[in-house]
Amino acid sequence: MGRILSAFLMLGISSMCGAQIYKYLGIEDGLSNRRIYRIQKDGRGYMWFLTQEGMDRYDGKRIRHYTVLDGNLKVAPQVNLNWLYTDTENTLWVVGRKGRIFHYDTLHDRFRMVYRIPGLQDDFATGMLCYAYMDRGDRIWLCQGDHIIRYDTRTGIAQRLVSRLRGDITAISETDGTNLFIGTVNGLFPVRERDGVLEALADTDSIRTPVSELYYHPGSKKLFVGTFRKGILVYGVSAGSTLRNVAVNRITPLNDRELLIATGGRGVYRMDMDSLVPKPYITADYASHNGMNGDNINDIYVDGGDRIWLANYPAGVTIRNNRYQSYEWFRHSPGNSRSLVNDQVHDVIEDSEGDLWFATSNGISLLQPAVGRWRSFLSRSDGIQDGGNHIFLTLCEVSPGVICAGGYASGLYRIEKKTERVEYFPPSFEVV
Repeated sequence: MGRILSAFLMLGISSMCGAQIYKYLGIEDGLSNRRIYRIQKDGRGYMWFLTQEGMDRYDGKRIRHYTVLDGNLKVAPQVNLNWLYTDTENTLWVVGRKGRIFHYDTLHDRFRMVYRIPGLQDDFATGMLCYAYMDRGDRIWLCQGDHIIRYDTRTGIAQRLVSRLRGDITAISETDGTNLFIGTVNGLFPVRERDGVLEALADTDSIRTPVSELYYHPGSKKLFVGTFRKGILVYGVSAGSTLRNVAVNRITPLNDRELLIATGGRGVYRMDMDSLVPKPYITADYASHNGMNGDNINDIYVDGGDRIWLANYPAGVTIRNNRYQSYEWFRHSPGNSRSLVNDQVHDVIEDSEGDLWFATSNGISLLQPAVGRWRSFLSRSDGIQDGGNHIFLTLCEVSPGVICAGGYASGLYRIEKKTERVEYFPPSFEVV
């Protein structure tokens, strides 16, 4: 027999372990919008969320919204704040579809515009970027159709690259200093850069389906290709994807040997480097009070504290903590005899057979987890109208299957679990 929880359970929650596995951030917590495009962590430990309304910063307690300016004018976030990156020094950079690049100035706590593509005006006639990418050298690639301008964040120099690829660029991934893969609406292309010219290489393992995401795994030297309809493919591996008819929004490492795959409708999958088979990992559980609350995942960020941050539309941000196991929440359901008899729980014990007893402000509940059966004793719900005290504060198993329960000036009750027989021992007072 073991005593599990103490009197703090008067809050009405009875738990099988001590921590919550999921935390949720929404509009009610200060998010500027439920649609989150990107999640990043800066060098000071702040979490940043790029939303449809702009930039939000989370310090673990509060969310602060930032207004981003071009000079003295507030920029429209829907077309000017679309990609969020951190460089090798964990400094934030934001890129917009109208060709603006913003740098977060930690000294003045604001975003400062450092570059804008010449001729790209705030209208639809001059076009918009289709993709932006930050490489390992802290250079930002601005892709407009098949045209590319590369901005060096260290020197402030912008360079126009010559590309013979056709079709809008949708993803870029580097393999080494000069070789890279470029995904487009027409498929995947291996490319080498030479003197500012991107040269397409011979490709015997062609993928000719629109590409949504790329991730190169340095340890295995494998390129993982996310698509809009065919799931995830592995470049050079003939086996098709088992994750079909779903868009892959993000691919990110969970650890050295596993990847996480965010999808638009099926939650998050996990893939290891040996089997190369994606398996469901984080999916919505709407029947749970502390489970995952959505399957439309735009972005994933894995931090150093075993937490997985999920851009989860339309919920907002969902945080999964892998340090702790999930718990089950027991609470009273009016009119339902198969529930906790009262939410004010004062004591909980586990008996010798592994069943749980709850002392509450309206009698005693017994849960047999193996069969999911609830029983109650000495509650008003059991039809006992004796005017006695139904508040119980302590429980004890005096012998296998025999439970004693007591409260404040209530005397002692003895309950036999198998026969459900209840015996009352009133308090005795000696007058001296």
